[in-house]
Amino acid sequence: MILQRFLRRHYRTLIGAALLSCGSAGCTVALLSHINRLASQGLHGAMAHPLAAGMFWLVALLITNALSQVLLARLGGALVAQLRTELSRRFIDMEYEKLADQKHTVFGSLIDDVANIAPLALIAPLLAYNLLLAVLYAGYLATVSSPLLGMLGLFLCASFLASLLLARVMRGKLDELHRANQKVFEYFRFISDGKKEMTLNEARATHFTRELMNPAIQRARALMVYTHAGLGLNEAWSMAVLYGSIFLIVYLGYAMLGLSQDTIIRFVIGAVFLGGPVGFLVSAGRQLAIGAASLRHLERMGLDPGGEISEGHAPGPASMVLEGWREIRLEGVCYRYPGHTGARPTVGPIDLVLSRGEMVFIVGGNGSGKSTLLLLLSSLIAPGEGRVSIDGRPVEQDLRAYRERFTGVFGDFFLFPHVLDAQGHPLSDARIERLLEVLNLGEQVQTHDGELSRLALSTGQRKRLALLQCHAEDRDIFFFDEWAADQDAHFRDYFYRSLLPALKAAGKTVIAISHDDRYFHVADRVIALDLGQVVSDTRAVAPRSELA
Repeated sequence: MILQRFLRRHYRTLIGAALLSCGSAGCTVALLSHINRLASQGLHGAMAHPLAAGMFWLVALLITNALSQVLLARLGGALVAQLRTELSRRFIDMEYEKLADQKHTVFGSLIDDVANIAPLALIAPLLAYNLLLAVLYAGYLATVSSPLLGMLGLFLCASFLASLLLARVMRGKLDELHRANQKVFEYFRFISDGKKEMTLNEARATHFTRELMNPAIQRARALMVYTHAGLGLNEAWSMAVLYGSIFLIVYLGYAMLGLSQDTIIRFVIGAVFLGGPVGFLVSAGRQLAIGAASLRHLERMGLDPGGEISEGHAPGPASMVLEGWREIRLEGVCYRYPGHTGARPTVGPIDLVLSRGEMVFIVGGNGSGKSTLLLLLSSLIAPGEGRVSIDGRPVEQDLRAYRERFTGVFGDFFLFPHVLDAQGHPLSDARIERLLEVLNLGEQVQTHDGELSRLALSTGQRKRLALLQCHAEDRDIFFFDEWAADQDAHFRDYFYRSLLPALKAAGKTVIAISHDDRYFHVADRVIALDLGQVVSDTRAVAPRSELA
């Protein structure tokens, strides 16, 4: 798992921290022994220079502890960075279809789960240190009085068993708390995405606050109180058992065992010192339980924290085969969205062949399956039935190579600030500036080292920037989901009569979802969908005025 990889990568630092922890534990026990001798023998006992010896062990304890904490701080920074790197990479590598219904969990996981998991590795050296310290203290107490140590051990074992039982009870509640927090994160996203609507509609904002946001926050609050109170009660109970057992041991040592005052005092001082590592071990259970809940959450999301992640994608032999592809074929393709309960699939069955170099328009009413068909063609979602193939080969044989044929603008497109070519290199500023002029954005947006100066534009202008990104990638297949819907009449006409034909003339395959029937004649084919099925597939015919 990810923690094991971290431990392997930083084993030298961990060993150093462990050795320093051992030294610190040794210094602590030596200081305890010195304090006990001073308490029992006084200033005129057998010890020479008691103040100097005590200061020596105190300074040694401070130095070893300080160095250990510095190393642990370095480990903490390294672990948080590694967790964020790996989790972000896993989210990037996760299939779109799997992530589409849980986008709100991404941000929460990268913040909340990382913060919860990081202490799992940081706590390992501290656990080792406190376990060692507890063993050394126990060894020291055995030399003072083994009967008293036996009584103390019985009390601590009873407390430990009670803690294990509580941990089993709290596991389900911690998972429930995690789900409640994810719901709160989802509603936080609503505040950002729906800000304009809630500003214009106060009733909507009030409903959202009263009926959704506040109940979710209160549910998370109640679960947080329940879980943290339970874990806190475990800590309080454990410490009460420890100090209560010391009280009883003092009483029984005098009343039943007839031990000397010197023996009991030395044992009590050692037992009080033992309370430190015991208290840490108990409180560490809280961090371990919360971190384990975050790990279980990541596993449920399909991030597989135990698997290795790839550092990059090396081109394979299939990529070379696809360079000269000729056709993409859909055979009996059906798809149902998660939660779809109807007898018929959302889309399909569809049989379709797209030839290289074609310009195809996909048309149909709202909900007819146009955007879903585009996702199936680009392999962002996989058909539940049927198959998608390229030149007779199932696209699953090399999804990466197949997907690298596509570039385009989705209906819910996202803009990145850097303009990159197909190899991921920034496009030259001169090239970007020429494209900005072509797209009539030269006055609104500037560029420096491939980075656009401004993304906060109108929807139509943002779509032009997305088109600029497509031109930079310059791939085989260009797709557009209602791209022209937000353009003015001039630029809509320019898109259909100039930009799309220019792409076709350059040998590109063009797939456009469109409602602009005035321009259907520009396409080679017009494919009409209704209720998720192809109802017509016709060759476009130019208007009479153009045939004349």
